[in-house]
Amino acid sequence: MTPSKISSSRKKKIKKLMSMMNKQNQRLIPIAPPLVEMMDLVTTNEEIDYLLQMGTGLFDYKQAAKASNMSDEQFQSFFDTLKRKGLVHIEFDSLGNEEYRLNAIAVGWYEAMMHYNMGKPVEKAFSKKFDEYFKFFHKLNLAPLRNIQNVALRPFVKPSQDAAIMDPAITGKSKRKTIPINTGVSSPETMVHPTYYVTDLIEEFGNKNAISVFPCVCRHSNNLLSSPCSHEMPKESCIAFGGMAKAWASWGYGRNISKEEAIDILKEVREKGAVHSVIHERDDYRLPAMAICNCCWDCCGILKPYNMGAIALKYKSSFIARIKDDANCKGCGTCAKYCPTMAMTLKEKKAVLKSDICIGCGQCAFQCRQNNIELLPNERMVFLPVLKKSEARVVA
Repeated sequence: MTPSKISSSRKKKIKKLMSMMNKQNQRLIPIAPPLVEMMDLVTTNEEIDYLLQMGTGLFDYKQAAKASNMSDEQFQSFFDTLKRKGLVHIEFDSLGNEEYRLNAIAVGWYEAMMHYNMGKPVEKAFSKKFDEYFKFFHKLNLAPLRNIQNVALRPFVKPSQDAAIMDPAITGKSKRKTIPINTGVSSPETMVHPTYYVTDLIEEFGNKNAISVFPCVCRHSNNLLSSPCSHEMPKESCIAFGGMAKAWASWGYGRNISKEEAIDILKEVREKGAVHSVIHERDDYRLPAMAICNCCWDCCGILKPYNMGAIALKYKSSFIARIKDDANCKGCGTCAKYCPTMAMTLKEKKAVLKSDICIGCGQCAFQCRQNNIELLPNERMVFLPVLKKSEARVVA
């Protein structure tokens, strides 16, 4: 499917809408041409005009319907489509009533739109534009500009996700060893909703019957573009919590699961090299968790563009890796293979840690065959600078 040329008036409206969407989450998504073209592919003029009119505030269904000038039946269908497309986000008040607001670009619109597109003619074109979006920034990866970005962006890039681990007491399906951690973690006063173990989230939401699982849209997008996941992750690998997740599941995007099934999924993806990225409401790590994205570095919409030298990242991390004894390292390279940020490397056939870019995900410690890597509690923000093109391990 080839997109038609966007008129200047429609392009202006799309850019305005996406600027409004950027105000809904802490994460800022740069509005580059491929992103505008993605929105153009999947929205009508009527939808854009309506959303521009509604603005960025919170509103109830009556307010939403009144602004439409449609009949009740027409508006119900129209508004349902906006929700399913991820253009409108559902929230719940203290009594459990639905409220609505314009969704963020990501996490929000992009993920829901990918689910909505599945099986439709537009899904491959939409995925191709998403791939072009990161290639757009990769083309800007030139030495002077990259150096300026890495200095200028460091204080402004927001940590929109946690790097968390499973409870060390829970072993994997293959009965692999647990991750060695030499002491407990104390919660710093500044952290409102600290997340150390994803299994705590599973326990909390499982007791409320509020866990859903979804196919990973990033891996689905890669498959559409003939670039399958090298880690061979299971199709269903994204875990989400609460009312919004239930709504998505009710639309057929995923399904509700028990906490036992959620633990089994976490075990499997950990075995295969996934990083447990905890996503928070409004992409603000100070707010409650809403999902666990089990990310691999060659597919994930967060880690892939970093590994291709397209973007900088910042993670809120609770641990840091430590190599116990150089003499015990066999130089097999397993830790480097699974490290999502290339913090683990080999030098003279020994593992070496670049501690400043270690996000404490635990993969190196979990995968080490010699049990020679451990995690130490270390609460901090980790800035991952734009890589040089020569350092990138994902081909743009």
